[in-house]
Amino acid sequence: MPQIQRERMRVLWIVLFAALSMMPLGVWKVAREPNTAVEVVTAFMEAVRDGDLERAYEFVGTSVPAGRDAAFLRPEAIGEWELLAVEQPESAAGFPEAVTVTIGTEDGTARGAFTVDEYDGEFTLRDPFQTVSITASSYLSVQVNDLTVPMPLETGWDAWYNGQAQRSVTLLPGVYRFFGGEPVALLGDDEGGSDQVIGTPLPAAGEAASLQAAVNAYIDGCVEYRLTAPAGCPFATDGQVDTLDRSRVREPRDVAWTVEAYPVAAAVPGTGLYGEPVLRVEFTDPGRIVLEGEALGDGWAPFAAACRFDGRVLHVLAAPGGGVEVAPLGEAVADSCRGTE
Repeated sequence: MPQIQRERMRVLWIVLFAALSMMPLGVWKVAREPNTAVEVVTAFMEAVRDGDLERAYEFVGTSVPAGRDAAFLRPEAIGEWELLAVEQPESAAGFPEAVTVTIGTEDGTARGAFTVDEYDGEFTLRDPFQTVSITASSYLSVQVNDLTVPMPLETGWDAWYNGQAQRSVTLLPGVYRFFGGEPVALLGDDEGGSDQVIGTPLPAAGEAASLQAAVNAYIDGCVEYRLTAPAGCPFATDGQVDTLDRSRVREPRDVAWTVEAYPVAAAVPGTGLYGEPVLRVEFTDPGRIVLEGEALGDGWAPFAAACRFDGRVLHVLAAPGGGVEVAPLGEAVADSCRGTE
């Protein structure tokens, strides 16, 4: 009988061991859940590095940005870097300081600090989100690492240039390349001064055919206006016109514009309203546009004038899906109908 009992006990221990071996992960996870400031920051940074944002947010004590503010809080925007060190030194008074973090890439290392709050034995990061400001640019989108986000649908180039000189972008800690530029390390909470201003580079003009097509389409929209000086258009008259018969008339009315030859467009570097680098339109061939209507000379009479195009009003904008667009962000055209034949 004792031998039978020993055999039964041996079988029970085998079954129990087999059952336990089937579920070590859950028990191990509970046992190793981070419970110090250093462990919490380490777990947060590792989750960010791995693109596991749901896990990372478990260690954040403040509200997580949502909607438009969270446009770049996505794995595609997170670059590659390694977590090298997480430490929490003590002050001279014996109180723990902010948790310092060191990360590294092949380009070097970066160091920052996070404030960690403790309540009832639970540690959370106070505010790990990074804030940067993107300066006004010729881009109609913002590129951060592998993620490109177009401008919001309810805004356009006019809001970008005339409504705000900068745009705020919220990011997680890490290393970022803006518009494919040099890497920028963003590491630390707001008390660590994470707010930075990112200058935008000058975009490529795109293929010549793409720019020419954009200019031609823009001009086609402008000639529909029966005005002497359509706003934002690369042609205008200030009220005095040299006609085809070499006479000067004034006060044109009931006018119409007709394109006879489109100008040849090129993109050249320039400076925008806020000192940012831009691409402006330059016409290497001025083209030809005819203005017709009625004007005052010896009396009111029909007239026709050969006018030229002036590209100073137009800037080149890089579209989100590739290619270019043009917009009236430069110097307004005052007159392009005098001194022409």
